[in-house]
Amino acid sequence: MKIILAEHIGFCFGVKRAILAAEEAAKAGPIFSFGPLIHNQREIERLEKLGIKTITDKLQIKADDPILIRTHGVGPNVYTALNNEGRKLIDTTCPHVQKAQMAAKEAHEQGYQVIILGDKNHAEVQGIVAWTENKAVVIASLEELKKLELQDKIAFLAQTTEKEEKFAEMVKYLQGKTTDLKVFSTICPSTRIRQEAAAKLAQEVNLMIVIGGKHSSNTKKLAEICRNYVPTFHIERAQELQSSWFLDKFKVGVTAGASTPDWIIKEVVEQMEKINESKVEENFVEIQEKIDLQNVQTGDLIKGTIVQVSSDDALIDIGGKSEGVLPVTEFSNEKVDLKEHLQVGDEILVEVIKVDKEGNYILSRKNAYYNELMDKLEKAMETGEIIEAPVVEIVKGGLLVDVGIRGFVPASQVERFFVEDFQEYLQKTLRLRVIELDKEKRKVVLSQRVVLDEEHQKQKEATLEQLKEGQTKKGVVKRLTNFGAFVDLGGIDGLLHVSEMGWNRVNHPADVLQVGDEVEVYVLSVDKDKEKISLSLKQLLPDPWQEAIQKYQVNSIVTGKVVRLATFGAFVELEPGLDGLVHISRISKQRVEKVADVLTVGQEVKVKIMDIDTDKKRISLSIKDVEEEPEETEYASFLNQQTSEDSVTIRDLIKAGQDDIIKDKIK
Repeated sequence: MKIILAEHIGFCFGVKRAILAAEEAAKAGPIFSFGPLIHNQREIERLEKLGIKTITDKLQIKADDPILIRTHGVGPNVYTALNNEGRKLIDTTCPHVQKAQMAAKEAHEQGYQVIILGDKNHAEVQGIVAWTENKAVVIASLEELKKLELQDKIAFLAQTTEKEEKFAEMVKYLQGKTTDLKVFSTICPSTRIRQEAAAKLAQEVNLMIVIGGKHSSNTKKLAEICRNYVPTFHIERAQELQSSWFLDKFKVGVTAGASTPDWIIKEVVEQMEKINESKVEENFVEIQEKIDLQNVQTGDLIKGTIVQVSSDDALIDIGGKSEGVLPVTEFSNEKVDLKEHLQVGDEILVEVIKVDKEGNYILSRKNAYYNELMDKLEKAMETGEIIEAPVVEIVKGGLLVDVGIRGFVPASQVERFFVEDFQEYLQKTLRLRVIELDKEKRKVVLSQRVVLDEEHQKQKEATLEQLKEGQTKKGVVKRLTNFGAFVDLGGIDGLLHVSEMGWNRVNHPADVLQVGDEVEVYVLSVDKDKEKISLSLKQLLPDPWQEAIQKYQVNSIVTGKVVRLATFGAFVELEPGLDGLVHISRISKQRVEKVADVLTVGQEVKVKIMDIDTDKKRISLSIKDVEEEPEETEYASFLNQQTSEDSVTIRDLIKAGQDDIIKDKIK
């Protein structure tokens, strides 16, 4: 493994100047600094041994103790207060910070709106703001700048450790907003040079080690820059180095922040050389696990173990050098208390969404859940798996169902038929298939109709396979037409023609059946190729013709009801299912022009059975012959009543020539 140091590394001029001044002053006795002289704890510990103490309140020191103003600088009010107390001051404010302070002060006095790019919580920025009577505005991003209410006159400067690219981007924005803009170049040149050197080296190595205080602004920015190119670890001391970091690395770069002394850099490099020279005693499996961990990338799904839970976040052991952090905002979209949902020791699937500036993994349960869910839905779509899901909302164009996320079921995909009102579907569970999926947008479209269509097809094939002529089947009336009814036999409909609904005439199927009726039908014919089935009801009813043969005789006179008129005659029902035809020529002795002139539907009439054709199932009737029947009967009765004495012959009449004899005899 080759170790390469960045071209510009360690103490900057301002920090080195402050350290030397503090060490020199401490030779005369203890001195005191408000806050740490620099952001490097180990260097602070070394300086304290030399008599350079860090305090947070003046009450901690005596009235004649000297005060050190650190590199970050302070506001004018601090100078005034200390001078009024007669304090001895050792001012180690960085020259670049002093430049920023004076620029802000002058711009404010000239009536400019002072805007500072930087960290509002950083001591340097707070000191600069104080030089504007605390009127300056501090922003950390272009988004924050865009939200400001800008004045006509603007002065713009930056914290000395800011990125020049970021500063330039905001200058460009402000140039388009005002014609009176003062821009002060307050970024420390050594900061820019150090950042450029780190970026260049990061592109040439397999791993970067950034040395410096965890609270050092310029060191954190160095680590952030390096992570744009290569895996990077931010450490404060050599003891933090881990051999697993270097297992598959051939070239490792080293840089350090402006607050990092040479002796700490030397310690780190020496420790890296020891790691390089030592033999790794771990077995292959352990090494491979560490290599795998080192290769953890943003977007990876990892099953970890919960090691600590608070209301706002949880620490998850994902097998790394440190636990990952699961914020409550990445656990649920709703406001929850993590203590109520997570238990120490439980396993949980999480996604690595980013690595923060300290090298810690930030995790998301929401993302992991959704990614896992999307994978399951994708697999379900590929395999055709049926998913059961409740309807949670009725929306324009269809339904929303809960499949872990909201899924959309278009109106046309709910049933095999048109649905006008979906209210009855709310909270109903549907059987669905995924038909469209967009994993990136987390959108899923489902269909119940494809499930129903497939089941219907299978049922139809099974029904057709076992269906035969002459069978009796049960079915449900699905649809009525003028010519018949369609009956569902199980996946396939058969036609029950109106002529097969009974032995008697049926004017309309609705007179006999209703949609939804369960009926037993007789299978007349099956055409499996064309998938056509003819059905009958009357074949399951007694045939009135069989009884007619026994009950009705030719020349007998019976009473019937006119049920239909035609141009050629009238149909008379003798009993349900048994009609006969009275031809127009047999309606009356007189000539009949139109049947309707003589008969009406529903009229009861006496008819004489003239003929019965059992083969063609036809009965010929006559009304006219019934009218003639009484005269013939009366004449026959008259003849039967005559005696031999009373009989008169034609010859007698002629001979007598007496017409009155006939009259007497008739009397």
